[in-house]
Amino acid sequence: MSQTLNLKIYKNNQFLEAKTLAQDVIKIGKLKSSHLCLEDDTVARMHAVIEVSGSDVRVIDLGSSTGTVLNDARVEKNAVLKNGDVLVFGPYRIEVEVALAAAAVAPVAAAPAQQPMAQQPMAQQPMAAAPMAAAAAPQMAPQMMAQPQMQMQPRPPMQIDASEVERQDGTQVAEVITAYNDTILDVQHVGQVKSKKSQAPLFLGIGGLLMVAGLGLVANEVGQDWETYHDEQAKALELGRPAPQPPGMGLAGLGIGLAMLGLIPFGFGVVRLGDTGVGNYTLGEGHHATFHSPTHGLPDAAAFPLVRGGNNDYTLNFTQDMVGDVTLEGQKLSLADLVSSGRAGAMGSMYSFPMPAGAHCRLQHNGITYHVNTVPPAKVIAARSERDKPFWIYNAASFAVIGTLLVMVHLIPEEELSMNMDELMAENRFVGYMNQPDETPEEEPPPEQEDSDDEAGGQGQRHKGEEGKMGKPTSKQKSGLYAMKGPKNAIPQMARNFDPEMMARNAGILGMMAQESGHFLASPYGAAFAVGNDDEDVWGGLTGTEVGEAFGVGGLGLVGTGRGGGGTGEGTIGLGNTGLIGKGGGGGTGSGYGRGSGAGFGGRGKRVPRVRQAKAQVKGSLDKDIIRRIVRAHINEVRYCYNQGLVKDPALSGKVSIQFTISPTGKVPVAVVASETLGDKDVANCIAKAVKRWKFPKPSGGGNVVVTYPFVLEPG
Repeated sequence: MSQTLNLKIYKNNQFLEAKTLAQDVIKIGKLKSSHLCLEDDTVARMHAVIEVSGSDVRVIDLGSSTGTVLNDARVEKNAVLKNGDVLVFGPYRIEVEVALAAAAVAPVAAAPAQQPMAQQPMAQQPMAAAPMAAAAAPQMAPQMMAQPQMQMQPRPPMQIDASEVERQDGTQVAEVITAYNDTILDVQHVGQVKSKKSQAPLFLGIGGLLMVAGLGLVANEVGQDWETYHDEQAKALELGRPAPQPPGMGLAGLGIGLAMLGLIPFGFGVVRLGDTGVGNYTLGEGHHATFHSPTHGLPDAAAFPLVRGGNNDYTLNFTQDMVGDVTLEGQKLSLADLVSSGRAGAMGSMYSFPMPAGAHCRLQHNGITYHVNTVPPAKVIAARSERDKPFWIYNAASFAVIGTLLVMVHLIPEEELSMNMDELMAENRFVGYMNQPDETPEEEPPPEQEDSDDEAGGQGQRHKGEEGKMGKPTSKQKSGLYAMKGPKNAIPQMARNFDPEMMARNAGILGMMAQESGHFLASPYGAAFAVGNDDEDVWGGLTGTEVGEAFGVGGLGLVGTGRGGGGTGEGTIGLGNTGLIGKGGGGGTGSGYGRGSGAGFGGRGKRVPRVRQAKAQVKGSLDKDIIRRIVRAHINEVRYCYNQGLVKDPALSGKVSIQFTISPTGKVPVAVVASETLGDKDVANCIAKAVKRWKFPKPSGGGNVVVTYPFVLEPG
């Protein structure tokens, strides 16, 4: 009579499900085919089995790493399972209830008998209870007497499906079990694992080739004359010359990567050398013997081939000192019978017997028993698709990432990897230039002077008052120079008109302004009448190439809408700072733009500081015109420093010479004040700091360029 197991399954103390199983063998593991599938990393594929044999229920641990726990005690191989026991597999807890299968059938059989009773009145049920109990008593007595007899029944053999663990394709392997009395010493299956030693040369060759190629590249780079290269590099750095090209091809990193890559197939090859499998089962004292045993009576003391295999054929070898028998199709034959019947042939001092499928052999030699059987090969449980894929994926991804990084590092240009020390060492390298004796500065050539009688414009100071464009408001001509009628030897002067503000104060009537028309060139600061040196009066502009009327607003300047010239002069016309009446801004008698600076009524007059570049001294391979162009582009920075000094001293003037160095990269690492005549060191230092921020083109010949650049500063 079989027993039924009611199992309540909990995971992390949370109830999952309840199962009722009546199989004789209940498989527990992570496989989907298990009767009790427990999915967790701590549970093995085949973790344990529960074997039900009659009234005996046992749990058998299959050698899992985490083990099987029964009632808080770890199971050693197997243990008896009782009603109410608790099994633990990792995070799973299983409560076991053992019940007889017959007990489950009894209520079902009794159910039809109870149905008529339910149809009777309630008052009749107590009366019928006594007869029923009396009738049930004789039936229960035989069952209670039969229960001890059930426990004494022999244990039936456990049924195992051989197709689950063996290959049923007709192939055979030789199973060799070595025992000493009742102790098993060794178990081997000849022909189960094929030898992969033949693959070793291929892996060793590929790995060795990669390592030799990589080490060759590294050796080539190491063997270059690096000492001479470092000496030349130091000299070039000291002299400011371009760095020499490094020797070799720069493939040392690639060589190291190839050598490391070659270690992988080389390691596989070394492993394959020892992956020979079990092709023969040998006895002896040699290093390569499968089982080490006493060699007395063996033809080959190093390794006697007890079982020789090849191509699904296996041969049993034995000597005259061995005793035993062979069972073939239920018939047992001794070793002597095999020899006498000719089934075992003589091979020198030993005999050889080809083992057919299903043969069972037993041999004894020197107190050791060898059981040799031809059996189907075992089935491979962990196929290639079920191997540890995450391990290989992780290693492949790591190799790809590391290899990519190595390749990217190798592709970086050498110039980006090198450290440029020019800027850090430039100040120390040019101390000799900065501390050399002061040279006598060359006299600055005077600025070019214009001829006083050229066409650059006549003398004349800007008239005071708000500046306005000079000319006749009603004229449509765009250009034309004014003229004042008078003798050639007369001193030009403006006519006087009344000051509007004075008229308002004296008369109090602004309308009196219209009563005094006067000359078109009139000023409150003029003379009694207007006179000039021209043939006629022409109301034109302050500048022009020839005499003629020109559009204006009636002022005495170049732009604006006022009545004056934007200067400080009284009764003057011009664009300069000196003189009475002139045309343009020059110092001559012409009508263009010269050194003069205006005439007019005044009002917005201010001086503009002047910053001029003097002759520079250049030592290096950078063209002077390029340096002058860069300096001119940054001249506003110099003017800013000068303006800071003018705030403290409006009359500040002089010359500042800045000595600076242009590195091979075009930057200015050093800029110092070589000399200055300003008397204001703050302005000179400000200019030196500004120069240090400038960026020049790289010198064509390499090296450094030392420049001494003077600036002439004038308040204007």
